[in-house]
Amino acid sequence: MNVAHGEIQKSRALLGQMPNQANRLIHFLNNRNREQLEQLSIPNRTGTILEIKTVLTKITLMQNLERRCQDMQVEINSFMERFTVLQDKGIPSLLGNNDRLMKHIYYVHKLNKYAADQVSSSSSALGVKALAIGQVLYDNLENLFYIEHEVKHLFQL
Repeated sequence: MNVAHGEIQKSRALLGQMPNQANRLIHFLNNRNREQLEQLSIPNRTGTILEIKTVLTKITLMQNLERRCQDMQVEINSFMERFTVLQDKGIPSLLGNNDRLMKHIYYVHKLNKYAADQVSSSSSALGVKALAIGQVLYDNLENLFYIEHEVKHLFQL
């Protein structure tokens, strides 16, 4: 998103006042007769106007791209809000060590390890790891089923 936003800003700076100038030029060309255009060394009014309209086309494309980026940012923010709720429940983060999204295969492995740890995690009064039983096992499994349901809903699987 940052790269797209940067490119939009570069395009906007590059085009600058060209859209206003393009509209004025088109108006100017449309209000001149053939002899006046020939004196200005403009033999083809239509071709010149089409060339000028490329500026307006670029502006339209840039505005559409900007709108799409804003829509995508809204969707990303919505996703992250829902995912944060799951992270608060204990699901592992999607981000790796370098604060970038993990590859799918690595995240699936991390999620499977988390689920296995949840099912088998329990400690006795002596601090020794033991297999979860009873209410602890039930609570761990209930949390995993909740997370599974929410992940499916989140990713709409």
